[in-house]
Amino acid sequence: MITIKTARSLSKREYGIVAELASLKLNLFTLEQVSKIFKVKKTQLWAILHRLEKKGWIERIEKGKYMAVPFTAKDGWLENPYIIASKLVDNYYISYRTALSYHGLTEQLPRHVYVATIMRKAMLEKKIQNYIFKFIRLSPRKFFGFKLEKIDLQEICLAEPEKAIVDCLDKEKYSGSIVEIIKALNSAKINIHKLKRYAVKMENSSLVRRLGYLLDLLEKDSSGLEKHIGRYRPVYLSTSLPEKSLMKSRKWKLIINIKEEDLLRW
Repeated sequence: MITIKTARSLSKREYGIVAELASLKLNLFTLEQVSKIFKVKKTQLWAILHRLEKKGWIERIEKGKYMAVPFTAKDGWLENPYIIASKLVDNYYISYRTALSYHGLTEQLPRHVYVATIMRKAMLEKKIQNYIFKFIRLSPRKFFGFKLEKIDLQEICLAEPEKAIVDCLDKEKYSGSIVEIIKALNSAKINIHKLKRYAVKMENSSLVRRLGYLLDLLEKDSSGLEKHIGRYRPVYLSTSLPEKSLMKSRKWKLIINIKEEDLLRW
């Protein structure tokens, strides 16, 4: 962990850059941004930033991308992981279990930050500070249902509660578990009409079937979803649990591989 206590003395120019970054509140920045601010050639600036990194005043989070350590930093200082995520990829939004946690739909506090994106990313997983950033590539038709949230004066793209649940049903392995999904579904924060609309928009009949079954189990309105079941073979309710048949749902064309009492134990 890089902290101010490990920093060695700065040259006048290095101090000027660190001080200006602090005054601009530029906690995360790129080589391109700083080059424009200080009107310094990139090759020269790269050498300065390299020295600042070695002295503990900045941390490189990716090629050409840096994080400034605040003047007042203490041991164990961490930058907000959502802000870091926003600087790692374009055309993104934070979703899955991370968004469930942000919206208070799960008690779990994941170390993973799940980032949905339509961009290709060379590294699908990256560890920075105490967090693991996981990039999930989506097809353009699934890239919707998010909005800007202000965190520490910066705007971050975050899935709406309904889209976070839909994304979790689409890729259960990033949800925590099917139990976490049904707990989120039971929240009063969820707009059921929007949830169903988003589920249908994903064009995934298996997702629609799973959502319909869970809504019925919670005695919530699943009407309209049955029209989007499709003429497909039955699928398992949970994609993360062992493929065993405890019962079947004819209505939703599902093979139930978890006991209802276990789904509702919470």
